[in-house]
Amino acid sequence: MALKLTQFAEAVPTVLTDFRPNLLANYLYELANTFHSFYEHCPVLRSEGKVRDTRLALCDVTGKVLKKGLGLLGIRTTEKM
Repeated sequence: MALKLTQFAEAVPTVLTDFRPNLLANYLYELANTFHSFYEHCPVLRSEGKVRDTRLALCDVTGKVLKKGLGLLGIRTTEKM
């Protein structure tokens, strides 16, 4: 999960220099799929201590990256689902 999040910094400059927004859309789709797998296999709210804090931080950063990436594509997001 963390490795996929770090790829955002690599994806954005490529999109801007090559004028290929599809690369960002593909990255965001892959990130959403990775997050889904992470959330299914790693209990976030049922974990305790530092493990819970780390998993919650990953969830928070993922949400921020998805929001920023979608914003760059001109797609507004909602606060809650």
